Amino acid sequence: MSVHLFGIRHHGPGSAKSLVKALEELKPDILLIESPAEVDEVVQYISNPALIPPVAVLIYNPKDLQQAAYYPYTEFSPEWQALHFAIDSNIPIVSMDLAQSMRLALTEKLLAESQEPEEELKDKDLLAIANDPLGYMAQLAGYEDSERWWEVMFEQHKGDANVFDAIKDLMTALRTELKGQEDYLSLLREAQMRKCIRKAIKDKKQRIAVVCGAWHTPALNVEDYTVKEDNALLKGIPKVKTKATWIPWTYERIATASGYGAGVVSPAWYRLLFFQHEDAVINWMARVAELFRSEDLSASSAHVIEAVRLAETLAVLRGVELPGIDELFEAVVTIFSEGDVSQIELVKNKLIVGERLGEVPADIPIVPLQSDIEAKIKKLKLTKYRKSEALWLKATAQRPKGGLDLRLEHDRKQSQFLHQLNLLDINWGQPERSTGRELTTKNEYWNMQWKPEFALNIIEAGMWGNTVERAATNYAIRRAAEVDSLVGLTELLEKVILAHLPVAIDELVQDLRELAAVTKDINHLMRSLPTLVNILRYGDVRNTELSMIEKLVNEMIPRICIALPSACTSLDDDSSRAMFQQVLIFNRTLTLLHQDVHLETWYRTLQYLSDIDSVSSLIRGIAVRILLDGQIFEVTEVANSMSFALSKGADIQRSAGWIEGFLHGSGLLLIHNPVLWNIVDQWVSSLGSEDFQRLLPVLRRTFSSFPPPEREKMLQLAQNGTVTTALASTSYLNQERVKKVVPMLNLLLGESS
Repeated sequence: MSVHLFGIRHHGPGSAKSLVKALEELKPDILLIESPAEVDEVVQYISNPALIPPVAVLIYNPKDLQQAAYYPYTEFSPEWQALHFAIDSNIPIVSMDLAQSMRLALTEKLLAESQEPEEELKDKDLLAIANDPLGYMAQLAGYEDSERWWEVMFEQHKGDANVFDAIKDLMTALRTELKGQEDYLSLLREAQMRKCIRKAIKDKKQRIAVVCGAWHTPALNVEDYTVKEDNALLKGIPKVKTKATWIPWTYERIATASGYGAGVVSPAWYRLLFFQHEDAVINWMARVAELFRSEDLSASSAHVIEAVRLAETLAVLRGVELPGIDELFEAVVTIFSEGDVSQIELVKNKLIVGERLGEVPADIPIVPLQSDIEAKIKKLKLTKYRKSEALWLKATAQRPKGGLDLRLEHDRKQSQFLHQLNLLDINWGQPERSTGRELTTKNEYWNMQWKPEFALNIIEAGMWGNTVERAATNYAIRRAAEVDSLVGLTELLEKVILAHLPVAIDELVQDLRELAAVTKDINHLMRSLPTLVNILRYGDVRNTELSMIEKLVNEMIPRICIALPSACTSLDDDSSRAMFQQVLIFNRTLTLLHQDVHLETWYRTLQYLSDIDSVSSLIRGIAVRILLDGQIFEVTEVANSMSFALSKGADIQRSAGWIEGFLHGSGLLLIHNPVLWNIVDQWVSSLGSEDFQRLLPVLRRTFSSFPPPEREKMLQLAQNGTVTTALASTSYLNQERVKKVVPMLNLLLGESS
């Protein structure tokens, strides 16, 4: 009987090749591998050719999906190669690490309570070893990081079965220096691994192959530990129920930059080392040239040849067998980019990290919701967008952002499916938000990017239903029950309409009607109305039945108009400005709705507001402006209101507020109406020095918002003094002359005569 310990680097191509050679020489009759016990439940699927790395085993607590762990594999992972060897050789596989059911039950508090106090490490070297043992070795060898040191020492070689003795000796020396000080979780894991090794020995296995992380090898000499000690460590560990499945993974997630602790910096480069070791450098440089050409950057065969030579020369000078990422990167910057580092970002992403996404076969057990999602992805022809890189849906050379035409049934169904997924927090597609007109157009633009963690989101969403539509409907109804504000409900309703969920729409509209009926806060009603009107105005592009929403809008608008005057009285400055914005938004909303009955009610409310002295002058000013723009007030009526607001007896702060409200957004009214200009000019001219200084911030805020041409024209008018041109309203049109140009105008504007 013999136990053979193979200490490997997770996702190491050299480790993988060396391990395969060692296993072929050993011909073991059992394989023990460092992975949680739950992996045994799904390991049989590795032989399925449709399971294409990178993939990961997802282990989760079905009762608490926040408790989950991922165990990724690539083609060049030593564990992946070892598992394939065992399956091909028909030898048993044992996942010997501590079960995830136990690790998930070991909360941070429990781990802290169980941790024995360590002897304080005062020696600087011991502290360095404890914090980063491989980094300590790399520093001694003259390398800046452990990744590069380990790559040079173990991963660049073609494979050597004898390397594992050297790895074990190195790790034994490091752990001896630490005097056995390990964290509690590591002690538990290693005790469990030793327990599995002892069982293999007890089962009379003759050649036992043990594959584990290099750091653990010294702790797996079972003769150095007692059964009693290990059993005592493992006794009484709580458990939670877990499930396991395979999910697609990405090279981006394998990279250490993604935060995965056992990752590697350069998965794409490691894959080349594993599959094309002899020609890895030339192949890598050829792909650099291909990428540069795709970006219309200069890249010829000469560039490739010179860059390979430079990388190999750097490797020789640095005493390494093969150029690594550092040498390759420096060669590309020098030869391809002529020192311009900014051009290399695409190389970093595609050739160092890589954009590879794994695949999982359909026959692996999954929740019913995932089956429905997979079927819809295929039916809606979205499979090609299931990539780790960001892609615009239906993008073409002529239309880089692509776009869906919501008038087309297929495009509309794609949109509805993606919105349903977003409602379930499976954000595969991100709708374009740059224009802020998602509902005001027949087109939608989607940026698509698949992420591995969606697997867990799908499992979590599966509790709401077995199909995407049913799950999204149930989830929306549940969320609606938890929302207690009109604004929150209207925002949720907008998402539900985009997702085309009729049952949920009916439920939410009913909830909105009930909540609106009891809501007394005018601000809540006003903030919720724009979303409802947007839905009502543009929802017909999606063929959604909106009669219930129309009825709700028709009920809300009169209530707002009736309650608004009371809500605008006796407000402080901050409240006045907030209400001022609400009035502007409400006016735009009604203009968009364009229903005469509501506009008439609104204009009557504004006339009433403009005459109430207790209403903020800012709001009174904008009320008059809206009435003028709506052709309810003539210029002469506005001039009377302005004269009163700017009279000598009026408070100058209130006068300034009135002007600010009236001139909001544009000063053209003053430029084209001399009477109004003269009133303002005389008012400003009559201000004393002290009053002018007090009002300067308000005046500056008002006039600085105008476009430069308007400000220049006003400056000219101010320099010219009082304007004597007659009012525009006193000019009358010659009806006979008008009749001659109307037909041509109708033709130009596309109007019927």
